[in-house]
Amino acid sequence: MTPVHKGPHNEKPSIGRIFNTSENAQKAILASKNCLASLKPGKVWRHHGPHGEMEIKGSLLLGDIPVAVLHFSPDDGSLLPKGLHGFSKGKEEIIDIVQKKLNEIAPQLSVLDGAEFREPESCWAVPLTNTGRIVGHLKVAADGSQILTEKKVADEIRHIEKSKEK
Repeated sequence: MTPVHKGPHNEKPSIGRIFNTSENAQKAILASKNCLASLKPGKVWRHHGPHGEMEIKGSLLLGDIPVAVLHFSPDDGSLLPKGLHGFSKGKEEIIDIVQKKLNEIAPQLSVLDGAEFREPESCWAVPLTNTGRIVGHLKVAADGSQILTEKKVADEIRHIEKSKEK
């Protein structure tokens, strides 16, 4: 029997903690591995980060749903590992360069054999890797059953598309 994780001061367990089992982590990893061949490059865009830095992002789609985001250098369009950010405005043609690289990178991604449970979102984050570096995450339902929409990416893309309409 899997122990039930209780909150502080022996409060009732949160829904997310009930799903925090090694079996569900393994299911999330398997779901992520199984979807890799279906990941397709999506939209590439510029974004100002929280400290004013220029970010170049590219989405990965499962069907037509954004499920992951990758970050690229605004200088040369190279794929950046998680935790490393570009600081320049980059070249004018950087979006086209990154779109081509995203097309090449998508089929080269792999999944680590581990998952992080993100309690506030009640989901698993399974690391995506490329050439030995963690470059993104796939979010998977707490029970390991399905890949989830990357809501922040979907919101950013919607915002960009609305601003183009104006």
